[in-house]
Amino acid sequence: MTIKIGAIIKKLRSENNVTQDTLATAIGVTPQAISRWEAEGGYPDIELLPAIADFFSVSTDELLGYKISEREKRLAEIKAEMLRLEEVGTIEERINFARKVLSKYPSDCEIKENLSVCLYGLYCDTKDENLLKESENLALYVVDNCKDEDIRCDAITTLISIYAETQNSEKALQTVNLLTPMKYCRETVKSCGIGDGNNEIYKQDEIDKLTDSLGTAIRNLTLDDELPNDPSTWDKKIKMLEISNNIYFMIYGDNLMFYHCRVALNYWIISTYQMSQGKIEETLSSLEKMCKHTVSYDKSYLNDHGKNYTSILVDKIIYPEPSKDFHELKEHSQSFYMLDRIQNSRYDPIRNDKRFEAIEKTLKEYAR
Repeated sequence: MTIKIGAIIKKLRSENNVTQDTLATAIGVTPQAISRWEAEGGYPDIELLPAIADFFSVSTDELLGYKISEREKRLAEIKAEMLRLEEVGTIEERINFARKVLSKYPSDCEIKENLSVCLYGLYCDTKDENLLKESENLALYVVDNCKDEDIRCDAITTLISIYAETQNSEKALQTVNLLTPMKYCRETVKSCGIGDGNNEIYKQDEIDKLTDSLGTAIRNLTLDDELPNDPSTWDKKIKMLEISNNIYFMIYGDNLMFYHCRVALNYWIISTYQMSQGKIEETLSSLEKMCKHTVSYDKSYLNDHGKNYTSILVDKIIYPEPSKDFHELKEHSQSFYMLDRIQNSRYDPIRNDKRFEAIEKTLKEYAR
């Protein structure tokens, strides 16, 4: 077997924008040694391999060029399983799986970040300080070592949640400042024009992202723990959620495609407040709207990937295929989850109402 470690180190340096001097300093050798390896004039000492692999967040097998394709295939399968468990697995199942695969791929930042999130989630249920500390250490490692900015930002967000939970507002604010201000985000910068003739698409993409961010932010404001959930706030919360829905309708028109799921969720939340107020007709009306948009989303999920939205504000934007930046429910349909939500005992007073029965029947038809 011909070892091409020098070529692999050079490739990894190039991909990560790392100089020979930087790598040499990190692993304790001279830049000339790095240059010699890359020119195939020699190999690193075996004791250096783990340090080089850790620096680039790869395995020593990958560094040696051994079964890289098999490793990448296996990692893709692992990350698909992590996504599946995120939807349908218990927190314990997610943690057990992440620990198992991390033992085989100890330098993989995405697995570390996933485990950090899960440990933090379990801490919120158990208040076990050991879980919180492990979660923090994993997230800090990712922040310091990960070259993928999306994964790194996820780890930063986890750290902020940890510090907020422990009321360490000073650390939380310091960590927040690691993130880029909204005005410098990718979509905003591209919308200013980059000389490729796609300004209209980039501006529409910014509108698309800002719309969903705003609609989701309003929903999250409604559900925030600091906004009391009592009768004095229910009308206010309903109004806020209606505004969130109106934003989606204003930007996308009737052809909501993916955003049917956002609107459906808002209508379901509205129904919980109306039910608590004893407003039966309003509750049933909101649940019917929830059902309509839920089914529309499930149909769109099956039929509309790759199609353009039709509103003049976003008609260059397509309903994208699932990717690194966009993923959806896969194990079950939206109807499955909405059907489960309306089994809550709060709906018992209307469970035998013909309109409620029709909603259940429709959701069962599309549940999978």
